[in-house]
Amino acid sequence: MALETRPTSEKENSIQEFTVHFWKDRVILDGENLPMGQISTDVLNLSEEQILALRYKANETYGLFRTQLYNPEIKKDLALVTAMQDKLNEYLDIILAMPPFKYLDVDTRMTHNTLTVIFEETPDDFQRILQQGTFEFETFYGFLRKVFTIPDELISLRVYVTAMLDFYFERLKKRNEEYYAVGVYDFFSNKEIQRDISASFPPAPVYQFRQSRQALIEYTTMPNPDDAKKYIIAERMVFTSIASFLHADFFKGLMNGNTPRRCHNCKRFFLLSSGYDTCYCNNIAPGETEKTCRKVGAHKKQASKEGKTPARQEYKKVYNKLKTRRARGKISIDEWNAAVALALEYKDKAEAGKITDLELKAIYDKM
Repeated sequence: MALETRPTSEKENSIQEFTVHFWKDRVILDGENLPMGQISTDVLNLSEEQILALRYKANETYGLFRTQLYNPEIKKDLALVTAMQDKLNEYLDIILAMPPFKYLDVDTRMTHNTLTVIFEETPDDFQRILQQGTFEFETFYGFLRKVFTIPDELISLRVYVTAMLDFYFERLKKRNEEYYAVGVYDFFSNKEIQRDISASFPPAPVYQFRQSRQALIEYTTMPNPDDAKKYIIAERMVFTSIASFLHADFFKGLMNGNTPRRCHNCKRFFLLSSGYDTCYCNNIAPGETEKTCRKVGAHKKQASKEGKTPARQEYKKVYNKLKTRRARGKISIDEWNAAVALALEYKDKAEAGKITDLELKAIYDKM
């Protein structure tokens, strides 16, 4: 059947199985190169309205399949099958527009036409799709169960992770891998909060947030994302659920010093890079047209702490690097002056919210 799991060596991605590469502190998807933890942060920032609407759509579409396609009293003709396929496609298109699928080159040719193609080209297979106990039924119905539980996976993950971040990470004295390990340990050691969170879900939650997940890991060579003429060894992981991927992305981010953090001004999450300890994001602040939350938040801090912004820390690093080059005679005085002026200009852009801290770091790394 069209929905059989593909061999891991193939590069085609689907909603039910997709491949992602991890290298250093980055996640490499089809044509995208993101910091570890960024996609988890994006999912945390999905609005409650988006998640609830997705869940409603899942329940509605699943209900139509049970009451119409799998109702033996209803005649199965091309019109009905096409209507079912269209309803399924509406739901799948919403999923595909969300992270991480929006970054992946997902093969939708068969998924968007599975029912109609099988109905017209292999009617015997279509009949077996409707018969419990057959391989075709288990394959297709299993696919439906998997895609329609995505909203529950997202809801469950968001509840667990936000509880960990808000109640255990916010009290940490420092922001680095060692302290994140303390926060994770304290969270999972608190059996009471684990029970409370678990009790907020149905009797048999679709997705329990634990410290272990099953995954298929491979190692492969691929072009270096920073230099296509060079090659790297990357960790390739094959995921069969969005929950498994987000689990890996979140914890690999923590291992590399990256974590989602709730902005103390706008309350949305942003990805806090390793070593930084700012509590404000770089997005335009609520009620402002130009000032970022970080800019607004800076006015709330003591002057002694203002020098610890991520942009200034990065500027200090690149300044010292340029200073060392100048002392060793690797660059001239004119080159030194021009480079420092340019670095300062980029720092000001970052503090003004015109570029992100991650973009600033990438620029400084190349200087």
